[in-house]
Amino acid sequence: MTIIRPCFRKLMLSLFILLLTLGIFLGTVGKLPHKSYLAALLLAMLFLAFGFVLRNRLTLFFERINKTKPVKPAVVLTLVCLFVNGLWVLYFRPEQAPDYRTFFQTALDLSNGIHPQLRDYLAMFPHILGYSAFLSIFLRLFGQSLITAAVLNVFLTTVSGLLIFCLCCRWKDTASATIAYAFWAICPSKMLYNTMSLSEPYYTFLLLLFFLIVLKAELAKRHALIMAALGGICAGLILGLVNTARPIGIIPIIALAIWLLFLSDWEEELCRNWKKWMLFFVLLLAAYSLTGRLWEDYAEAQLEQKPASKPGYSIYVGFNSETQGSYSDKDMELLQSRYYGEYEHNADAAQKSMLEDAKIRIREEMRQIPLLMLHKLGTLMGHDEGGAYYSKESLSGTAYSLLCMISNLWYYIIIVLAVLGCARLWKNRESRSVLLAPLFSVGLVLAQMLVEVAARYHYSLIPMLILMASFSVKSREKVNR
Repeated sequence: MTIIRPCFRKLMLSLFILLLTLGIFLGTVGKLPHKSYLAALLLAMLFLAFGFVLRNRLTLFFERINKTKPVKPAVVLTLVCLFVNGLWVLYFRPEQAPDYRTFFQTALDLSNGIHPQLRDYLAMFPHILGYSAFLSIFLRLFGQSLITAAVLNVFLTTVSGLLIFCLCCRWKDTASATIAYAFWAICPSKMLYNTMSLSEPYYTFLLLLFFLIVLKAELAKRHALIMAALGGICAGLILGLVNTARPIGIIPIIALAIWLLFLSDWEEELCRNWKKWMLFFVLLLAAYSLTGRLWEDYAEAQLEQKPASKPGYSIYVGFNSETQGSYSDKDMELLQSRYYGEYEHNADAAQKSMLEDAKIRIREEMRQIPLLMLHKLGTLMGHDEGGAYYSKESLSGTAYSLLCMISNLWYYIIIVLAVLGCARLWKNRESRSVLLAPLFSVGLVLAQMLVEVAARYHYSLIPMLILMASFSVKSREKVNR
């Protein structure tokens, strides 16, 4: 196993790099009629080339940061993040897209203590209820306005920035953490999404919190079993909450299992600490399962019917070659007809029937699936202008084009740096919990290939890319903290 583990690590990192580079290739060179994508990529390479020329000066700058206490840059960047993102949501208030209006209306109903008006729809897509229930708490406390949702998003993304900073400080150094937090603070698509009522900032914050808990368990020396027990329970609760807002909670669990069994250093992580990790993992699963059951009871009480347990519609759409795996009005009409007609308001039965249809569609379109997967990867990872797209109705043509270009420029810079950082992890034979970031990313991308795809679904991957990009930062002096 000692010989095989480095091979597994290289295989995983190679797959991560492949998905990133192929996704960008398909989204830029693969879409030459949209010349702005390729232009943004070339401009990003120009910026990075300029940074390479100044690498000696940048290295000296990073050394100075490494000599400071981490709390100073963390406080400064937190204030900057709050100010920049807060000012933007106060200034720019776009028209909400239909999906986001559904989130907000559901949260309004819950904050007023009534059952959601859209419970027939929510029963088929119960993850909408998860974020709405969370948002409703703040609407009840601070006012039933969209600005409450926007300010909450600013708070969540700022705390996410702090979590990114803490992770980078532990995994690398203060300079890398500072650069990572700075990149997150000015992320253009994040700033645009913050003006909307959507679940991405919420469950992304929870995912980063999960990574920090795993890191704390990894570093625990004193009272290791107690820390593992508390960490496992908290991690399970957090991933259970992630699942209520977006059904991806199982992906970090699988990533953790793969890291422990196949990627981490066996002698250090399992042979010596097997009791700690066994306790952590068992309690994580128990807390995750309990949270899921409690949530199902709550959802059924609020919706006054059993919510769907299978994502049949999402898989059915995900293999629709006509729409290249993206949203389809025809498929949605089919689901609605099943729910209101054939299965008489039984969301679970309607979604299960769509799953059976999805199996038939997969068999019928087997030859087209490889090309479909490439199209979906390009849609998911090829650009980062989703925030601008959902704000389009409130923007002029020039403003929309400019925001798309800025968003993609930032995104392509991060992608290239993430690839370079990943290459450094390869070179350094990294085996610590930092590998959870690319491992989770690979799992999420592959899982997304099975269901409906849209560019905004890579939102939770952006912090993972930033974490990987932080390893591209090189300083002559590394300070371990």
